[in-house]
Amino acid sequence: MIQTRTQKQGPHRKTIVNKEMNLGLNKDSKSFSPSALFQEISDICETVNEVNSTKELLEISLKRILDLFGAQRGSIFILDDNQTHLTLNIAIGKDNTEKDNIKRIGEGIIGKVAKSKEPIFVKDISQDKRFRNYKARKGYQTASFLCAPLMVKDKLIGVINITDKHTNEHFHNDDLLILDFLTSQIALNYKRVELYHKFRIKTQNLQDKLGKSDKEALHLKKQIHIHERLATIGKLTGGIAHEFNNPLDGVMRYTNLCLDHMKEDEVVRGYLLEIKYGLNRMANIVKNLLACSRNESEGAQSIHFSQVLNHSLTEVQTCLAGKQIEIQKQIQPDLPTVKNLGLERVITNILRNAIDAIETEGKITVSAKSGDTHLIIDITDTGLGIEEEELDNIFEPFYTTKDIQNGCGLGLTIAYEIIKNYSGKIDIGSTPNQGTTFTISIPFEEPGTEDE
Repeated sequence: MIQTRTQKQGPHRKTIVNKEMNLGLNKDSKSFSPSALFQEISDICETVNEVNSTKELLEISLKRILDLFGAQRGSIFILDDNQTHLTLNIAIGKDNTEKDNIKRIGEGIIGKVAKSKEPIFVKDISQDKRFRNYKARKGYQTASFLCAPLMVKDKLIGVINITDKHTNEHFHNDDLLILDFLTSQIALNYKRVELYHKFRIKTQNLQDKLGKSDKEALHLKKQIHIHERLATIGKLTGGIAHEFNNPLDGVMRYTNLCLDHMKEDEVVRGYLLEIKYGLNRMANIVKNLLACSRNESEGAQSIHFSQVLNHSLTEVQTCLAGKQIEIQKQIQPDLPTVKNLGLERVITNILRNAIDAIETEGKITVSAKSGDTHLIIDITDTGLGIEEEELDNIFEPFYTTKDIQNGCGLGLTIAYEIIKNYSGKIDIGSTPNQGTTFTISIPFEEPGTEDE
């Protein structure tokens, strides 16, 4: 929609209407009939209405205006945020750089137009009484020019300057009417684009905040859900442990007695060993349930990683039965101690997972080294690996890819909670059919805190 600007003062602020004017445009190389002229103006307005970039808006506007007036040189200055200077935004012409890229309000022709907020037409600056002290700048073909402010209501946006017609003829008063109208359209669209970008920034910031809030809310909801499940487990396991552990302990004791009285070559001995293996797994599940629900730590004693690893390897010996798995240790000597908050349980649970991931034959590598302030542990297996979509859920309670008889999905949950108590970090990387690596980082014990 084309909008017009009118002022009570000033002979040039007239509303453009459908009446014939003695336009200087008709004398130029580009000749327009009144209807063609208004169509050209309408096309310019329609074009600038569709632009959503201030730079593109000013470039298109200046090019189309120069083309409309048959002019070779023009520039647009934009008012700075402090409203004391005008800065060159775009210039077109033979010498497309202005002598001064910054104009002060009230100084020079552009500065005076900005201060008065009124357009001016100069037929010949050398003969214009208003500019006795001004001379036509070298490089200009003519001493005639148009200069108009870009205004939205009473607010100045910038100033446009047009000079040097292709025909070397001077401009006319009617040219200023057209330019004055077009500047109002440019200014309105400049403000529109500014508001559009401010709106986009505000919207994007709001979306980012909402997205962040949604993500935090989902994470919090997930944590609440996990803790609710763990609380439920705690209520159940307190009673189950006593009712389950006592008969389990008796069955295991009698199984061991039977094995002591069995000969090595008896078939029944093999059955008893399978029973013992199953009983050990049952005992471990109860132990994990209790540890997960109580979130207990082993205490504040100091411990060396080599000691932790040896205990864990002893713990998983029964899991290695029937498999050809090489366990390789790469432990940096003289590692500082760490607090005993349950690291052995973490290593044991990860080793069990690694052993279960290897079907018959493979290798598990355990490495430990000193970082600046942290112990860095890597446990790598050559097992089946984990699918990418499953990695995000690997530390959730009861999430498991194993058969029901091989685990309840609490081992890695416990490991995660223990490492969190250390203020440490645990990461997992895996490639299906190639293997998995767990990387653990926990802080060393601070000097002077080790127990005597």
